[in-house]
Amino acid sequence: MAAEKNVEAQATFLEPPKWHRVGPISLPPFRSTLAQTCLIGFICFLVVGMFNVLGSIGGAGQLDATTADNSNTVLYALFAAIALISGPVCNYLGPKVTLAFGGVGYALYAASFWCFNHTANDGFVMFGGAACGVAAGLFWTAEGTILMSYPLEHQKGRYIAIFWAIWSMGAVIGSIIPTVDNWNQTESGSVKDGTYVALFILMMCGSIFALFLVRPSKVVRDDGSKVFLHTSTSIIQEMKNLPTALRREPYIMLFFPYAFCGLWYIPYQSNDYNSYFFNVRSRGFNSIWYNLATLVGAVVPGLLLDLKRFNRRTRAIAGWVFMFVMLNAILIAGVFPFRESHRGVPYDVMDSLDSRSRAYVCLYFFYGFLDGAWQCYAYWIMGCLSNDPLVLSMYAAFYKVFGAAGAAIVFSLDANKKPYVDMFGSYWGLTAGALVCLLPLVLMRVTNHTEKIDDIDYAGAAGELPGAGVGEIVALSEFEKKDPNVLRE
Repeated sequence: MAAEKNVEAQATFLEPPKWHRVGPISLPPFRSTLAQTCLIGFICFLVVGMFNVLGSIGGAGQLDATTADNSNTVLYALFAAIALISGPVCNYLGPKVTLAFGGVGYALYAASFWCFNHTANDGFVMFGGAACGVAAGLFWTAEGTILMSYPLEHQKGRYIAIFWAIWSMGAVIGSIIPTVDNWNQTESGSVKDGTYVALFILMMCGSIFALFLVRPSKVVRDDGSKVFLHTSTSIIQEMKNLPTALRREPYIMLFFPYAFCGLWYIPYQSNDYNSYFFNVRSRGFNSIWYNLATLVGAVVPGLLLDLKRFNRRTRAIAGWVFMFVMLNAILIAGVFPFRESHRGVPYDVMDSLDSRSRAYVCLYFFYGFLDGAWQCYAYWIMGCLSNDPLVLSMYAAFYKVFGAAGAAIVFSLDANKKPYVDMFGSYWGLTAGALVCLLPLVLMRVTNHTEKIDDIDYAGAAGELPGAGVGEIVALSEFEKKDPNVLRE
């Protein structure tokens, strides 16, 4: 037995991989957590970044946002359903296949609007939304589990910031496409075919790059420890784990309102603000600044949340105060242009080159900053609650399920032409209320170090992703009743 324990220790901790020097530049080894995080970020750069381009220009590039709203209602409803049961599917397929499949689903969404420009075929757009919803549910579960499981405890904020910076740059750079392609369109209208074609091609490239990911069992952290991800054997076992997670950490339910509001902003900011006040070329131009702000909003708080000068609990409280003050300050500023808008055709659309549009573009920039900070703080808080990949995968699923459910509801409201006062008021009220609900969790459950707790039995929790080599150690969940001498035969 002692010999077996020594084998486990040797197999679980290795010499940290050495960096490669290429001229004056040092590059991390490909199987390091940093390199793999960067690669996942680049995949999201091509896939989700291009999807966000369509979202930030308003109405997925169409003059009338109704078709996009209906498609997004289907998309996020399926996203919520699939994310709830996506764990076993992701574990069976592995991260590279799951992410590659996700890229194809997102590409179909872009292709459906390309077709709509010529045929006005609502059915294909609905199908594109459905395909994207299924793909997104799997894509984000795989991404979220890896992102929170790969880094060491003190690196989580920095790695989230790096990931968010890379994939947000996709939306920034991608927004140049509709801006350039539609620069001569100074009136209200829909974007040209070239925008959809370019985004479709880039999304498909993201699927290809996903196939270059290293198997998680081959990834080594900076301290030499290996990365092992939870494998569940069935959807039924996954469902059994959810109530166990709630019993183990009942305070996580205070996180659900925050998750529910995570995507509530999209239709108001993109359809009811950017698409309403600006002409076609300016919508693309504004989206560059919006997505750049999203990048800054994710990176800066992420780095500040990892400052070693202050303990983690202090940083968590400071982060909450920052989010609450910033949210209300930005939305107070949003009241002034909101009072000038109404459902229907705008009286006079603005161009980004007009001097009167500067304040409106500036506000749209801060809307993007708020989005990035909201998402970054969510991932950081989840990472503070556990270091266990099994538990983190469930938290990531909770976040996406509730966020997608909220998005499906709010897109349906926008499609049904609810007054802008309802859209803006619900956005402000729900997000402010969600932060108030989150405060007890921050005060009571975020500690300076994440503690390990044993003897909590999760169904089917042993194992790692399929494809582990013969004789490799099966890393069990720290929340299980476990035998440290288990080997995969």
